[in-house]
Amino acid sequence: MTYILLHVNDNSFFGFHCDWWILWTALAFILGALMHWLFWGRGEKVDVTSIEADRDRYHKAATKWETDYQSVKYQLEEAQKGEADYRARLQACESDKQALKFAAESAGPAAIPIPIPTDTGKLGIASGGGGSIYAGLFKNDNFQIIEGIGPKVNAVLIDAGYKNWSDLAAADSGDIKNHLDAAGKRFGLCDPTSWPHQAKLADAGDWEALITYQKFTDGGVETKGDFETPSKFEKLAAKKLGFSSSNPNDLKVVEGIGPKIEGLLKADGISNWSELAAAEVSRIQGILDAAGPRYQLAVPRTWAQQAGLAAEGKWAELKALQDELQAGK
Repeated sequence: MTYILLHVNDNSFFGFHCDWWILWTALAFILGALMHWLFWGRGEKVDVTSIEADRDRYHKAATKWETDYQSVKYQLEEAQKGEADYRARLQACESDKQALKFAAESAGPAAIPIPIPTDTGKLGIASGGGGSIYAGLFKNDNFQIIEGIGPKVNAVLIDAGYKNWSDLAAADSGDIKNHLDAAGKRFGLCDPTSWPHQAKLADAGDWEALITYQKFTDGGVETKGDFETPSKFEKLAAKKLGFSSSNPNDLKVVEGIGPKIEGLLKADGISNWSELAAAEVSRIQGILDAAGPRYQLAVPRTWAQQAGLAAEGKWAELKALQDELQAGK
């Protein structure tokens, strides 16, 4: 009897256990389906294309902002560099101001600029010709001061009967051309159109007008000059006065400047007569001081003045000034 009851209970137990397993499995399936519906099956579908378009638009805007930022950053850095440069210049100007103030307060007779002599007789130059410093520098039969005339052409003109500037000034350019053609094919390229006018200026002693006109010509041909290169008369005048060069880049023309000092000045950005003429004495002195004690005897007080005269082609005045100096002092 007892055995029968236990057997019934065991069957009930296993039956009860099997029913709960089925129930839990069903609940898990229903819960998974519900969660799937909640997360993926409910509502409208997401527009992926619209999201990608927004993403690309935002990325493009961010790229532009980055580019603009880099541009503004660069401009700021350049502005800061410019500010630093102007501050340095301002300090340099202030230093020059103080130096000039000190020099003015302590100036003695030796600090007064040396006047340029007006008497050119000491140079072997005759007076006259309207009082010009170039008067008498060349004889009036020297046609080579005229742009376009060289030694051989000068000889042809003399042989043709033109004895001086006055004769050439009164000549017809066509007649001059005929004489040149008769002298040989080598003179065929010469253009004497401007020669009578140049001779007229030389005969009148209007040297400044001659210099200006020659800068307006190239080989004696009008309208081809650049107004920058020295005129032929300037070059010959420089040579006549004993200067070895009429090259604006040759700083050694200045009394007191040798090859080494010329190198120092050019290394500091002073490359020609005009730049040297515009340089402050304090700047030049600073260049010399920085180069060492070997240059302590150099006195650049008149260098800018000399360079200015050379740049203007005032060779007679420069020669007169240099005759008053010793090593540029």
